[in-house]
Amino acid sequence: MRLVHGAALAAVAVITLAGCAAVERQEAGDAEQLLQAAGFRRLPADSPEREQGLKDLRPRQLFARTRDGATQYLFADPYNCHCFYVGGEKEYAELQQLRKADIDKHNRLAAEATSDRSLNEDLWGAWKPEGLVAK
Repeated sequence: MRLVHGAALAAVAVITLAGCAAVERQEAGDAEQLLQAAGFRRLPADSPEREQGLKDLRPRQLFARTRDGATQYLFADPYNCHCFYVGGEKEYAELQQLRKADIDKHNRLAAEATSDRSLNEDLWGAWKPEGLVAK
């Protein structure tokens, strides 16, 4: 009996962890899609310096830094693409517009689903990837 109970708990733990990993991959993919749509350039971590950069920066968080008087935005993704996304002020402004549009769409769909109590499958996807506001 204890063996069956232990096996069941182990199975639940594995399924839960797999589900969490799938959600994290989906959120990472959503963030990457928004970054690319906003015009950020994708740079692979294909040198020792870039490899170290992936280790030094907080994963999947957009950072602002000033270089040569211009603000540059950097997003490191060591898990999904093993790369960086880099953009300037124009790309960051576009990213914020795209995020706002996604949030507005989600809120509109949520209101529609609430008003008519119907199940709307669009609500179940990741809609607000974290880490896309510069720190």
